[in-house]
Amino acid sequence: IRISRNGRAARLNEQANELGSAGDTDGARALYLQAASAQPQWAVPWFNLGLLHKYRGEWQPSLDANQAALARDPSHEGAIWNAGIAATALGQWRLARGLWRRYGIDMADSDEPAAFAPSLTPIRVHPAQESEVVWADRIDPARAVVRSVPTAASGRRYGDLLLHDGAPNGYRRLRGRDLAVFDELQVLAPSDYETWVLEVEHLHTDQADALAQRLVDADLPAENWTTSLHALCKACSEGRPGDDPAHKHAPADGPAATSVTLGLAVRHGVAAGEQVRAWLGDWPQAAIVRWECVLPLNPAGGSP
Repeated sequence: IRISRNGRAARLNEQANELGSAGDTDGARALYLQAASAQPQWAVPWFNLGLLHKYRGEWQPSLDANQAALARDPSHEGAIWNAGIAATALGQWRLARGLWRRYGIDMADSDEPAAFAPSLTPIRVHPAQESEVVWADRIDPARAVVRSVPTAASGRRYGDLLLHDGAPNGYRRLRGRDLAVFDELQVLAPSDYETWVLEVEHLHTDQADALAQRLVDADLPAENWTTSLHALCKACSEGRPGDDPAHKHAPADGPAATSVTLGLAVRHGVAAGEQVRAWLGDWPQAAIVRWECVLPLNPAGGSP
């Protein structure tokens, strides 16, 4: 009887996986619950149900399902981690800290937000649509603050506080080290920076880099998008770019060598245009062809 019941639970769990992959989350949820009922002490359908709720951003049900999995298998590392993500999303800091400790991460018991020294980490923002890998300061096991200037297409801004997954989905190299890319799950707190585009003709790349550094030093985060943006296929983006000789990407079409595009993060309400124009005075040949807010905090946009 026990073997038959296990077999039925396994079949129901597999059918639920198939429905979930096909986008039928309601059907998958029903079958996971049937699998859990068919084998009450089996943690797997509860873990899978927690995954389903996680990817829907349903944090209390995700937490409940992962805790149910842990009640049946206290050593289930995936359930521990996903419960930690859900507790973080819900702001249940004492619970989140306890779960991170249970996973093996040194963290004191407290009702304050979990935190450790920021470490630069690649995060794939808006992974289901206009995905883009940006650099962010990872401030705890499931949260990071964007430190790149993302493109407007990503819908994300410098300074956004993100909730992110814990499963590596590709790698990026920084100072000779391969760092895991984590996928964004949710924007926890949007920043007060807007994204601006500065296009300048008759400015060489090294001059653009110098201008970008000057802007950064003046609390105007900036990137030379002409050199920092690289379009990758899905396989390379979710792998190790450049490692597979079969996937060599030609440079993306862009401005001519003496024309550059910079992305700037400007705090809402800050007048930056005159400052930018003044600094460009160091290169008299430079001519601004575009200075535009491409991702405002409000639909009206405007010009600082």
